[in-house]
Amino acid sequence: MIASLSGIRGVYNQDLTAVDVSKLVANFGRATGSHQFLLARDSRASGPAMSRAAAAGLLSLGAEVYDYGIVSTPAIFRESRTRKIPAVMVTASHNEPEFNGLKFIVDGAGIGRDVFEAVVSGPKVAPREFGEGSLKRGPKPGYVDDLVARFGAGSAEGVRVATDFGGGAAIAHAVPLLTQMGCEVTSLNDSLGVFNRKVDPVADDLTLLRKTVVEKGCDIGLGFDCDGDRLVIVDSDGKKRTGDYMLTLALSELLVRTGEKSVVVSLDTTRAVDDVAGGLGCKVFRSRVGEANVVGMMKERGARLGGEGSSGGMIDGAFNYCRDSMLAALAIIQGLGTHGRRFYETVPAYHQVRLALEIPKARALRALRKLSGEYGDADSSDGLKVMLPKKSWVLMRPSGTEDVVRVSAESTSADRAEQLAESFAKRLKEMTK
Repeated sequence: MIASLSGIRGVYNQDLTAVDVSKLVANFGRATGSHQFLLARDSRASGPAMSRAAAAGLLSLGAEVYDYGIVSTPAIFRESRTRKIPAVMVTASHNEPEFNGLKFIVDGAGIGRDVFEAVVSGPKVAPREFGEGSLKRGPKPGYVDDLVARFGAGSAEGVRVATDFGGGAAIAHAVPLLTQMGCEVTSLNDSLGVFNRKVDPVADDLTLLRKTVVEKGCDIGLGFDCDGDRLVIVDSDGKKRTGDYMLTLALSELLVRTGEKSVVVSLDTTRAVDDVAGGLGCKVFRSRVGEANVVGMMKERGARLGGEGSSGGMIDGAFNYCRDSMLAALAIIQGLGTHGRRFYETVPAYHQVRLALEIPKARALRALRKLSGEYGDADSSDGLKVMLPKKSWVLMRPSGTEDVVRVSAESTSADRAEQLAESFAKRLKEMTK
């Protein structure tokens, strides 16, 4: 079982059992002190069993539980925010179908370190019980209506969209939402729980989506993960774009429309965000990698917008404090409606290469400390990020959950990005033998 601020994950009935789920969720319930909770899940086969175990943990406290069934992570985050009720999302996000897990939500945002410690270790306060509990069906989520109100019904009239849900939870709301926006929608892989490609659209070739975009003459293709927080786009030429490019394109539209003067992105996000933001007089702040870190810095800096390019995630804190694929998609679709397909050419696109090296964390940290002495101006806030000539950089960062070092490199050419990644990876290997 892997436990972090991002959530709990594991293979159900192997390293994450029903007993584990009930205990963890009961700990969360006690830590919040609430007597009401929202519960939702994605479309994995283990979802119903996991949800029942989660409900049992909350009912053991005598809590009122509202079960929403299958909805996306952004939808339940929004529901927690507007209803001011803590929530549990049963999902392993972009992990493959055999995995499942738990995300914990308070006030429409992920939990902090104190609540996380209470979840995994048990709260340090006396258990609070509420009498007899109840399990009720949740009301219709307000997510779709809220997004329509935000962007305007019919405001994307005539934009042709192909969607690849990968069998995931975004099926529950994306087509009705896009239809209300005025889009012409072609839907693919839209049977809940039927996974015909890799769950993570960042890692999949999205072959069917790319082919469909070209054959149907679509303006854009949207690829979602299982819980509907990640987004990868396919442009009108059928080219799959990176998560970094998607984030840059969405932010370019939202920064103009909101007039925001600051944005927060993770340390491994493309410098294209800096190019776009700088042209609009907007300052870019960089957080440690991880959604929780991005959101934390957004709140600290008073920034409304943020995201992580590597995970295809965009965050608008005025609407949701989590990656929100549909909000990002609508921002881009709005840009296409205004500018046409030339919108794709309005932001720069750099080339990224990302490698994973199996190196024990202790050895990796020693090697990075040595390397930091060679690069005096490197950023050591999360691993080591080295800025290089020709608008290039390399980030070497030990994973927080496994003995892996992630080496990310970016440059203006694919060849240089690959050369940089391989070169620094080779040095790390030699230094950690």
